Amino acid sequence: MSHTESSSDQPTSVVDNLPSSTASNQEDQSLPSIEPQSNDKSTSNVESQVIKSNAECDTTTPKDKDFHLIKWIEFNFERLPILLQNLNGPCPLLAIFNILLLRKRIIINSNMDAISTERVITLLAEHILERDQPNLSDEDRVNYEQNVQDALAVLDKLKTGLDVNLKFDGVDKFEYTRECIVFDLLNIQLFHGWVVDPQDIELRTIVITDAPSYNQVVEKMIRQRNSEREEHVRESLLIEQFLDENRSQLTHYGILQLNQTMRDNQLAVFFRNNHFSTIWKNQNQLLVLVSDQGYLDHKSIVFETLTDVDNDSLFTDGYGRIWRKPESVDSSRDRDLAMALHNEEERLYNQAQLQQQQQQQQTQGNATQLPNSPSRHSKKSKNKQRGPSYDDHDKESCNLF
Repeated sequence: MSHTESSSDQPTSVVDNLPSSTASNQEDQSLPSIEPQSNDKSTSNVESQVIKSNAECDTTTPKDKDFHLIKWIEFNFERLPILLQNLNGPCPLLAIFNILLLRKRIIINSNMDAISTERVITLLAEHILERDQPNLSDEDRVNYEQNVQDALAVLDKLKTGLDVNLKFDGVDKFEYTRECIVFDLLNIQLFHGWVVDPQDIELRTIVITDAPSYNQVVEKMIRQRNSEREEHVRESLLIEQFLDENRSQLTHYGILQLNQTMRDNQLAVFFRNNHFSTIWKNQNQLLVLVSDQGYLDHKSIVFETLTDVDNDSLFTDGYGRIWRKPESVDSSRDRDLAMALHNEEERLYNQAQLQQQQQQQQTQGNATQLPNSPSRHSKKSKNKQRGPSYDDHDKESCNLF
């Protein structure tokens, strides 16, 4: 189901057409969906508290400071919008909403350049309420409706952050909390890359066996730091070393497992350094959506690669093609080069002219010597002025003297 941000109060619908060949990956296809917006006034109390009756779209920057700029990008052969960070930084609300925009589950007006955070939460709430599960039993229906209410209750927290406690034994392992229900309802996976390498057997045993989550690992490290048992102290030091060496909350094995776990063309939320980002896997390449306001006018910068723990990344466009900075034109350098070429051409021309003049002078000097100094050619001509030869009458004969 979908929402369309419209400039009128009339409900707008979009088509939901999921490809049958990619059913397992259907939420990651940027395809439109159709479902008319409901104008039913008999909404529940929770729904009426969350959803505002404002269907007007903002085509100008909101007056309050709590808003997101909109950047229009080329993605999946379409022009689609993404929200950029505001003062709250890369929050979970931003990552989730951008996935729904790229999936075309929520559609906003094509002439919008900004949207208020309040409006974003409203659209997200409407989208959750309109998602229907028709094949649920009565018991599952009750649980589902309770999950919806829990999700609506935590939507406002999404704009600042969530309490997330990751586990070190898998990129999709998190301690379940109430806030995580939002990801389940929207069919969005949450990943991280802070995973212990299985080849580090001792550390993996310490972490995975007794303290699989981040909070448990920190508690164990503090508790055993001043222990009288040497084994406990050693475990505390190993944990502290692991946390210190991987302060970026990303390991090489985590990147490898993340690439193996995510499906091709999948959009998900990536948690790292207490930030939430939109991540996309494209042909075995992990790409993180660039949502910084500084890149608003750089339409060809859409993602950055996730290949290394040291943030040695490259920018790409909306198709995963590496972005390269255009070479700047140095006008002064070009002018100096042109002047040097001109001087060289002038030098060669003057040299050729000088050589030509020298050749002409030498030719003229030889010509003035001909009357006073007969040449060898003139002697031959003089010798030819002799009497008739006996060979003139018999050219075919050979005479020996």
